[in-house]
Amino acid sequence: MSNSAIIWIVLPVVLGIGMAFIQRFRKLSAILGTLFPLIFAVLALIFSNGLTLIFLGRAYTIADSLTVFGRIIQITADQLDIIALLYFLCFAWNLGSRLFSVSQWFTSLSLVITALWVSVQFINPFLYSAVVIELIALISVPLLSPRGTPAQSGVLRFLSMQTLAMPLILLSGWMVSGIETSPSAEVLVLRGSLLVIAGFSLWAGIFPLHSWLPMLTEETHPWVISFLQTIMQIGIAIFFLKFLNQYAWLRNQEEIKLVLKWIGALCIISGGILSFFQTKLSRIFGYLFLAGTGYIVLTMAFQQQGWIDLLTLHVLPRAFAYWSLGYSLSMLREALGSESLYISELKGLIWRYPRISTLLFISFLNILGMPLFSLFPSNRLIWSILARESLVIRLLISIGLVGMILMFLRVLSMAVQPADVTEQDKQERPLMLVPVVLIVLIMVLAGLFPQFFSAPVQNLFISFHDLLP
Repeated sequence: MSNSAIIWIVLPVVLGIGMAFIQRFRKLSAILGTLFPLIFAVLALIFSNGLTLIFLGRAYTIADSLTVFGRIIQITADQLDIIALLYFLCFAWNLGSRLFSVSQWFTSLSLVITALWVSVQFINPFLYSAVVIELIALISVPLLSPRGTPAQSGVLRFLSMQTLAMPLILLSGWMVSGIETSPSAEVLVLRGSLLVIAGFSLWAGIFPLHSWLPMLTEETHPWVISFLQTIMQIGIAIFFLKFLNQYAWLRNQEEIKLVLKWIGALCIISGGILSFFQTKLSRIFGYLFLAGTGYIVLTMAFQQQGWIDLLTLHVLPRAFAYWSLGYSLSMLREALGSESLYISELKGLIWRYPRISTLLFISFLNILGMPLFSLFPSNRLIWSILARESLVIRLLISIGLVGMILMFLRVLSMAVQPADVTEQDKQERPLMLVPVVLIVLIMVLAGLFPQFFSAPVQNLFISFHDLLP
């Protein structure tokens, strides 16, 4: 057990598999599924200053590498903040899983999936991470397509895109050796860069390869898909940073920065415009993920404007925004008994379910980056940097933002329409007021004092030495 890879990868996988055998005991499984990731997150924070712990006068040292089939998994102390973040995300979603009718495998598989995302960041050679990401996609299928139901088109398209991305990344890795021995070979550099961008675009669902994203959010429970997409979005972003950190020929290309800016702008405008024309909240959720990916890509493109600090400021509020919106959509789905959440079903929602609707609309405002909420500080910085970019990119992002605002107003107009309120409609959970108040309070405090959200992850990217200013 005195090995970092065993503690934060092997052990969680074993525990997750073990929990699968007790999934019939839903309460016990939920408790263990919440407790285990919290323990791993706390352990990562404890050892983040060094892999040696002095207890009762004795020093306990943890080895930082493990060799498996000739491949090295190395986790050093300065990388443990990444692990703490990933396991904290697992804890946050497992904490609320008992409230909703999600798959009985959620708590066990979420722990396994988190451990695999941890391994993605630390496998050397990094090419084998592509195989692990494909494995994560396969393990996610029981959550995306519950037992007894046929695999729907969104799941099949998701698997297809993830599978197509793997050979592209593997092929780019094969070309890396040629680029490193001959860095002046412009043709190899161009081909390698295109393969890397194409592979990550397929993984993350970048426009126009995003069609599986709204299909998945429509077919899957909001709580499940919000977890899978959040940890995937953050995991792939960190993995891409590893590419940039390791290969100077990739990060030093001005063309890459320009491509990232265009990708971010296209994701935001497509997410904003397409969300306005949707008839289901479940599909709108998918397009908001697409726009969120655009914002993360934009932060990576601003490499001369303190982008590491910007990404640090952005990552936790973005994850919390998805958590709160997933929570409100899940509560709404349970209250209405509707899987697709048609906008037409929201007529009079604010009078029928005031607590749920309040949280829903505040979560939407947070996702949009409106003032006073947690995403506003980071979005405001992005918008201010964009003021120095080309007019076309600014116009695309502005149109996308306007589209999302119009979508919000469209949903709100349906919710405030007069409706007959029955006694059954008024039966919201009495204790729901407490989490609603806490969530809104956290959003406002994070918007007013953004340093509270950025402080816990200020050392998140310290291991990427070549990317630091």
